[in-house]
Amino acid sequence: MIPPLPFRPMAGMALLVLCAGASAADVPPAEENVKAHGAVGDGKADDTAAFEQALALTRGQAGTVRVPPGRYRLTRPLVLHTQTLLGATAAAWVADEQALPTLLPEAMDGPCLRLQAGGAVHGLQFWFDWGTAKPSPRPPAIELAGVGCRVTETKIFGAWDGIMADGTNNVGRASIEKCFLVNVHNTGIRLTGTWDSSWISKVEIWSPASETFLKSGTGFLIGKNDMLIMSDTFVFSASVGYRLLDAIPGCTIEGGMWGSMNNCTSDYCGLGVVVDGAHTVSIVGGTYWTHFGGITVKGNRAQVRISGLELGANGGPALNLEGGNLVTVGACQIRRVFKGFDQPALRVTGGDAVIVSGCVIDSSSTGVDVAPSLKNVVLSGNIVREHLEPPTKGVTDR
Repeated sequence: MIPPLPFRPMAGMALLVLCAGASAADVPPAEENVKAHGAVGDGKADDTAAFEQALALTRGQAGTVRVPPGRYRLTRPLVLHTQTLLGATAAAWVADEQALPTLLPEAMDGPCLRLQAGGAVHGLQFWFDWGTAKPSPRPPAIELAGVGCRVTETKIFGAWDGIMADGTNNVGRASIEKCFLVNVHNTGIRLTGTWDSSWISKVEIWSPASETFLKSGTGFLIGKNDMLIMSDTFVFSASVGYRLLDAIPGCTIEGGMWGSMNNCTSDYCGLGVVVDGAHTVSIVGGTYWTHFGGITVKGNRAQVRISGLELGANGGPALNLEGGNLVTVGACQIRRVFKGFDQPALRVTGGDAVIVSGCVIDSSSTGVDVAPSLKNVVLSGNIVREHLEPPTKGVTDR
């Protein structure tokens, strides 16, 4: 008699468990298309309800809502939470051509998109049409209101405010990359309230057609950030290219920035960079061609390390140090060579400890002006050239 085979229930049970686990893991995240929910995309129909339905089915599931080519009127604010609103996966996001699916925001009671934790936007264009009306305050294109938000390969045209942290919630680990903001009127990007590393990279803010932006607008408005890494950014025709503030009007979160600005640039701005408050920042590489000042440091709490910059100004000091707990400047070109203005290239009127070394300082009048009352100022190894004729090309053309 042949004995029966031994029964091994644990092996079978393990196999069943593994199969069940594999099936659960293979379930893809939810994905919806706004056209499947009735969106027309002709720039005339109100497509808000279609977007709301698609977002409701994917919210909180790491899902994706696809937006095919078209122009979509949105009359109410939309909220994203742990989901992605996806337009073109790859397109000419900085081109003058209209290569991206376009959202036409009309809501006045909130942002076009409010990104809560895990909300993401990619490959879309936001188009604000003012018609014959004069641009005036209205909600931003995108508001950041939670951790881990991401905005990539996005174009924003004509907004009063572009991408704005709400100033109340922690928006740590925010990532804003490869974006083009055209003819914004007040603020390009406001980032404050990040408790952990955040990134702004390859972002251009270009507003030659906005009268208000050159008079009073700010390209990047930066507040409380635990570790902010900015790189390869550009601002054209703002009143201030980069403004670092402890207390931003309208924000409950206050405090300074800790981080770096690498290869950032401004052109045709009133002021390039203004550091005002308890910020600890390294500014490395880049060019700041301005009307009235490349970099200005204010207050008595900032720690600013400046290296390898080209600073140019027409009607004011290219580098203006009014304060700072610690300011070091090295290997920079500091130029103010425009005729008709009796301003130094470098002015130091404040600061607890200031070191300027290894720089070339050019001026059509006085090269360096240091307040006699200051004690802890060291200038060493600099080349100072005064009363120069302006070049035929360069900063004087800006």
